[in-house]
Amino acid sequence: MKKSERETVRQMFNGRCAYCGCELGERWHVDHVDPLLRGFKGRGGLDALTNMYPACPACNLFKKTYSVEEFRRELSKQVDRARMYSRNFQMAEKYRLVKTTGCDVIFYFEESRGV
Repeated sequence: MKKSERETVRQMFNGRCAYCGCELGERWHVDHVDPLLRGFKGRGGLDALTNMYPACPACNLFKKTYSVEEFRRELSKQVDRARMYSRNFQMAEKYRLVKTTGCDVIFYFEESRGV
C-alpha cells in the first residue's frame, strides 16, 4: 500500500479508529472490513480502499478475521466473559465500581456516518 493510500485510510474518520473512535497514534492498522481470509469479492475487491478502515491495534487484533457483525457479537459477549472468568471484574462489580449498561455495540463508523 502506498503511503498516500495509507493516509487516505487514516483520514476516513479524521484520524480516529473506525470501530472504537479513539484517536490513532503513531502505530495504527489498516483493517480489511471484509477479511482477507474470507475471500470477499465485493466492494471492488479485498484490497480496494472501500474495503479498508483505520483501526487502533486493540480493535484490529481483536477483530481478527471476523466480519463486522461477528466482531459486534464477540464484543457483546465480553461483559459475561469477564463476569465468569475475571475475579477482578467480579470484585469491582460486587463493590459497584463498575456498572454494565447492556447497550448494543455501535461502532464509531456507524455513529459518524449516521448508519
